[in-house]
Amino acid sequence: MEFKANMLTKDGKKMMYLIYLGINKDCEDYEAIWSEIRRRMAAVSIPIIPVDWDLFDDNKNICTKEDGLFYAQTFEIGMGFIMGLLDTHELRSNISFCNFYNGDAYKTNPKRYDAEDSLETTKQFIKKFHPNEIW
Repeated sequence: MEFKANMLTKDGKKMMYLIYLGINKDCEDYEAIWSEIRRRMAAVSIPIIPVDWDLFDDNKNICTKEDGLFYAQTFEIGMGFIMGLLDTHELRSNISFCNFYNGDAYKTNPKRYDAEDSLETTKQFIKKFHPNEIW
């Protein structure tokens, strides 16, 4: 089943800060890049952990764990981690997608997520402010 931006744990708790990350499979340093990303995950004060439990959508359909799906306990840790990755040229140039699912408990429907495509935002920023950089 495909991961959806609207996931809950089995006991109905909302997964607020999910990171969905993918690396280009055809890059020559695939394993080294994943190793560096995992090292950075472990280095933050509250580690970012891989999702190794099942998630459910609103209709109680199950989504088993997927590679590249991670959980941050706070918004600041999640966004700081993503910005750190996208700030490093060697990493961001090999990332194929990087979405941050920020569940906002103060919206009308607290189960809804706003997905931010952090990779696309970074590409637009670099194109605008650093036009000479090779992506």
